[in-house]
Formats: sequence, C-alpha cells, structure tokens
Amino acid sequence: MTIQNAFTTGRSLITAIISKMSDIGKVQAKFISHILMLMLSIRGKANFLQFSRYGYMNEKSYRNNFETDFDWAKFNAEFISINCSDELIIGFDPSFIPKSGKKTPEIGYFYSGCKGGYERGLEIGCFSVIDVKQNTAYHYNAVQTRNEKSSDKENTLVDQYISFFNSESLGLRGITRILVADAYFSKKKYVSAVIKKGFEFISRLRDDANLRYLYNGPKAGRGRPKKYDGKVDTKNIDKRRLKCEFKDDQLTLYSGIVYSISLGKLIKVAFVDYLDKNGSVKGSTIYFSTNINRQGSKLVQYYRARYQMEFNFRDAKQHTGLTNCQSVSKQKLDFHFNATLTSINIAKAIARKEIPANQSSPMSIHDIKTELSNMLLMNLILSKYRVDPKFYKNPSDLCEILNFGKIAA
Repeated sequence: MTIQNAFTTGRSLITAIISKMSDIGKVQAKFISHILMLMLSIRGKANFLQFSRYGYMNEKSYRNNFETDFDWAKFNAEFISINCSDELIIGFDPSFIPKSGKKTPEIGYFYSGCKGGYERGLEIGCFSVIDVKQNTAYHYNAVQTRNEKSSDKENTLVDQYISFFNSESLGLRGITRILVADAYFSKKKYVSAVIKKGFEFISRLRDDANLRYLYNGPKAGRGRPKKYDGKVDTKNIDKRRLKCEFKDDQLTLYSGIVYSISLGKLIKVAFVDYLDKNGSVKGSTIYFSTNINRQGSKLVQYYRARYQMEFNFRDAKQHTGLTNCQSVSKQKLDFHFNATLTSINIAKAIARKEIPANQSSPMSIHDIKTELSNMLLMNLILSKYRVDPKFYKNPSDLCEILNFGKIAA
C-alpha cells in the first residue's frame, strides 16, 4: 500500500484533536504536535540527544517539556472518537521495560514475557482500545507500576492493577464497558472490582478451573432448592448441558452458563477444542465472560482481539523508542511512555487514511516512518539550498522521493 502526504495527514489530525482540548496552551500544543511527528520521523534511538539532532529545540528544552503534565487519556479518547468504528473493547496488559541504573524511580524486578522470567527494569500497565472491526488496537493510557516489596501484602500487584482500573474507569466508560485481560487477571478480587464499576470482564480460565453445572430440574423434598448439579470435568465436558455453538475444520466451540467457585458467581463459558488435520483434539482452552448473555463465539473473538495490544508494544519498541528514555524522572518517563505509544496511534491513522472506520486493512508502521524520515531530510535539503517551494507542485517527483526505501512502495 502506497501512503502519501503522511506528514500533512498526521499534523492535521493532531491539531484537530488538540483543538478540542481547551486546557492546553499554545506552546504545549505546538510541542505535542512536534514531538509525536518527530518520534515517527527520526532514525535510531528516541532520546533527548537524538531529538535535539533532528528537531528544532536543544536537548534541555526537550527535557523540560517532558516534565510538563499532559492528559494522554483525554487526547487518545478524542483520537478514538474520530478514527474508530462502533465495536470497541478495552484491553489491559502490563509491559516490561528494560532499564539499568540505580536512581530510576520504581526500578525493580518485573516479569518479562520475552525472557520468560523476572528481569530488572520497569513495568507499565497499559490500557488500549481494541477496534474489533478494524482488527487493531489503539493506545489509551499507560501508568508506571510501583516497585512494591513482595512482603507488602497490603499493596500487591493485583491491588495496583485494580487502582489503575479504578482511576481510568470513568474515562473508559465513555468508550465501552467491555474489559478484556489475560488469564492472570482471572482473580476474584480483580473481577469483582471490574464488575463493581459496571464493566463486563472477559478472560481465560485455568485448564483445571473449579466449575459447577447449574441444576434445572424440579424441586425435590424440603429445604432450599438445589442450585448446582455436579462439578464440570474440564477434560470431558457434558455436551448435553454445554451446547455446540460453532464447528469447523479447525475448532469446536461449546458454550453455556456455569458457576465458578473461585470467582463466586455465574459466568458464561466457552470451551474451545482445537483440532489437528485429522480432526482430533490437540488442545483445549476455556474462555469466560461475566455477562451470562454473551454469545460464546463473540466471547472468543473478543479475547483473541486482545492480542492486538502486543503489536502496539512491538511497534513502539521498534519504531518510536519506547525503551529509549534517558531520564530518571518519573514524570519524564510517564510522558515518554505515553508519547511513544500515542505516536503509533497517529501512524496507524495515517496508514488508514481514506479507509472506512468499520473496515480492516493491512498497514506498515515501517513505511510511515520511512516516508516521514524522507520528508524530514528533503525539507532540510530544500531549506539549505533555498530550492523553490513550487517543487511541491510536481507530485510525481515528490512521490518518488517520499516512497524511497518503502517496503510496499
């Protein structure tokens, strides 16, 4: 896919969003627009020294501007209202950020999915808005996880994640009331906190989850009516009680309402058997929703869509320098994390220019970055050699320069 006019499209979008945020001054508005496009334009690491090499400010000015407060959640909420379809879900996922040194606030040992174990560094808890129809995720807000000692039972990691959700729930409620997270968050404390705020929670259960079938027979004898009718054998479910909702040559899906002992409530479950080429079951997964009226196939679709968040982290690490911040200031770190992830939002909007909001489309962040880098260099050459600006009126030459080095050009 050939993308043209990336800089103009991106700058116009950022300006349109900032114009709706009345609490931002002209200086900060100019800087936000500048830094988001600069992160997508520079080559190499995205740190203060590199910003000063490619941008129009000195290193100290960039450092000072990163210390100012900016409402990234509000900015991205406006972005989502402009660019997304009407089928949205919220995704939450922590991400490990490698970091060295001793002075960085909240540095400690956090779980790294890439390493498969605990590593020294930082962690950010990220909320993303996942557009199901577009099949992509957009960053909403990132909060740095505190480094609490494992002996601190009063404030565990789960408590922190609940605090993150509570602080963002009001803004998220205006977007959608469906939250999706991985199996780590299938804990009673976290699920109860989500339900309390009026959200539906979708996740995955352990393979040995303690579930009970509901009793639907007549009342027998005296006393309280019977509620449950035996434990669910997750390795061999009763297919008379859990109906087959979907089947093809890759999977079979059974769904129904059961009672979860660990969560202490009724849930909608979707048992998915994955099939090999011979039609034999090669593996099974149990998905669930706190909304007992949720369709099983939609439940599975929403959980699978959660993985789009991982591409945000990948793109931000590869293209906008998520892990490159030089600062030991918590405020600067928070600004950097959110700015790098938000710039990926802008890149996706540029790539999807003129594509309907309810339509999925392939996109290349690499191509966006290549075009913006080419434009940055071209503008520098034109200004140094005082080339007539009417050069821009020759679209074929401009396209050839901007497309230079693109994968999909």
